[in-house]
Amino acid sequence: MIHSSKIITRAVTAAGCAVLFGLAGYAGKSHAASTGVCIPTSAIHHTEVTDDSTILFHMKGGKIWKNSLKFPCFNLKFQGGFQYTTDYDEICANQQTIRVLQPGVGLRLGAACTLGEFTPYSPPPKPLTGG
Repeated sequence: MIHSSKIITRAVTAAGCAVLFGLAGYAGKSHAASTGVCIPTSAIHHTEVTDDSTILFHMKGGKIWKNSLKFPCFNLKFQGGFQYTTDYDEICANQQTIRVLQPGVGLRLGAACTLGEFTPYSPPPKPLTGG
């Protein structure tokens, strides 16, 4: 199956499908036990590309997983979208390859990059505004 952050087929930046196993924040070891954390694709609400090396996976239920790519992925931040293909209903750390989406007529793919470790992420606190 193909997943993408800019096209609608279980998009990773658009609202996802029903929550797999009924657990919005589920993450654990699965088919790729030696690779670390795997997250169910149906539990992904949207993604946020913060730079060419980091993607935040916002899960249904509010949990956020930060993925630090193994190496910077050329043009990922500039393009803002990516696609991946998997034979499972989950993506796993250190195993999944993503492809940067290129704008234009039809679907064009750019750089291929490998996800790194998934770690829990908490956004920094917002600064207090005084009056």
